[in-house]
Amino acid sequence: MNEFYQVTGWIIIALELFVVLFLLYSFKQHRFDLFFGGKSTLKKQSDHELHSCFLASLAVLVFYTSSRSLGQYILSLPFEVMQMRQIYYFSLVCTGAAFITVLYLLHAIRGCSFSATARVVAYIAFAVMFMNFAQLILRGYLNSDILFDAYGPFVVMGNVCTFVILARFPFYKLMESRLAKGEI
Repeated sequence: MNEFYQVTGWIIIALELFVVLFLLYSFKQHRFDLFFGGKSTLKKQSDHELHSCFLASLAVLVFYTSSRSLGQYILSLPFEVMQMRQIYYFSLVCTGAAFITVLYLLHAIRGCSFSATARVVAYIAFAVMFMNFAQLILRGYLNSDILFDAYGPFVVMGNVCTFVILARFPFYKLMESRLAKGEI
């Protein structure tokens, strides 16, 4: 089962990277503004939505990749089982909290409003963070495997839902542009 989670993790990373690159390619005219733009580049609501979706996609890609690497590193450390569980789940809770905080700060610094995409991604991250916190308490301190069978599928479904939510915006924009050109 661990192999399934590892393969799924790599597939999700590749797909999230594809979403970020697709956003950069599709919106060539905004490429520089997506990274370095401020309030002056946000003139319409669609600009806010584009920037918010890009910020959410970029943050998800960075945090998902870094938390995955951090988790693998922690699991390779020579700790006893209970200490490793405590450190592992605590680091995942901290990473989830940091992700939500960074997502909020990126929107505040950029001056763009939260799109529905960014909100749903933050809600999913909060749910996964709460599940990691429950695992920290249950497995890390109480040595109970009550949620262990549900934990893996829950996290995978959270990651898949995050990808689907992030991919929805560029997919709809692509379909709109193809419909406008009469290709469909």
